[in-house]
Amino acid sequence: MISYPEKKAEVAESTGSTFNASEVRFIDIILFIRKYIKMLILVTIASVIGGVLYSFTLPKKYEARVSLLPEYGGPKRGSFSLLGAGLTGDGAEKLQPELYPTIMQSSPFGEYLLKQPVVDQENKSYKTLLDFMRAQQKPGLLSRLFSSSPKAPKKEIKLKKEGILSYSLQEQSQIAGAIALLSAEVDPKSGVIDISAETLDPFVSAILVEAAEKYLVDYVEDYRSSKASQREGLLSDRVKEAKARLRTAEYALQSYRDQNRNIFSNTAKIEEQRLQAEYVLAESLYSDLVRRYEQAKVNVKEERPVFKVLEPVKVPLLKSSPKRLRIGLISGFLGGFFTILYILLFKEKVIQKIVSGANR
Repeated sequence: MISYPEKKAEVAESTGSTFNASEVRFIDIILFIRKYIKMLILVTIASVIGGVLYSFTLPKKYEARVSLLPEYGGPKRGSFSLLGAGLTGDGAEKLQPELYPTIMQSSPFGEYLLKQPVVDQENKSYKTLLDFMRAQQKPGLLSRLFSSSPKAPKKEIKLKKEGILSYSLQEQSQIAGAIALLSAEVDPKSGVIDISAETLDPFVSAILVEAAEKYLVDYVEDYRSSKASQREGLLSDRVKEAKARLRTAEYALQSYRDQNRNIFSNTAKIEEQRLQAEYVLAESLYSDLVRRYEQAKVNVKEERPVFKVLEPVKVPLLKSSPKRLRIGLISGFLGGFFTILYILLFKEKVIQKIVSGANR
């Protein structure tokens, strides 16, 4: 049987030229595969088995999910209002559904999650999600072996000013960890919002999804109805002022009539007419403000979007990760890839042959 180097020499002699490693022929590939096929197969199989075995060391995680479909009220919104939000010029319309996942990546949302009470599948209650996360953090063997004596924590100074968030490094890490448990996706065609949470406990995953759903719905409702709510509050204050003005005008008119009941002078009649006009004006203003106030309350309800639950939150029964087959396939691919690199660089020394061929 002719070996691989001898075969290359025969090919070079038959063509009447020396072998150039930079020129790869089809016969070279066939001979390369025949020579190292066993090694590639063995390494790939071993990598797949190793990846599957490694997956058994990973903790099991459970994913809970909910699907929402937002519906918006108001006469200005048509069937394409969900996709065309922000194009009408209305400030409330600018919160497009595509921005909903961004809301769930904010620091206030992370703080909100950390404060949620949870219960695990063993019916053990935790006051907050932060307590549950701390209970799940078990130091590994290497960390216990190489851990040094605990140092006194460095005092961190926080800025206390309204509108500015100031966190310590530990708090930032905890908030980032809570946010990483949740994910949200929006289908641009149907507008369906999928919210999912993946944790080490199926009950905790379901509780977090429900909490995230409530936060998102409240946030969007508050944003969209904020303008109408401000108008309602402004009209409410004006209605109170108009009502007080009406009572004052009515009291002044009735008091004047009681004091001047038997007086028929023109001066008294003029004053009574003036008080009567003031009362009519106050009554008209009060009636108009009440009408506008009631309409503003209706507008607030119309501005609030209605979220229909397409798929309710369910406690997951099967684990979502680790996915052993996927890990095994990825490990096998990486094992085969690095084996080919090792053969080319160290066995066949392709780079050296390319350099030597270029110098000839």
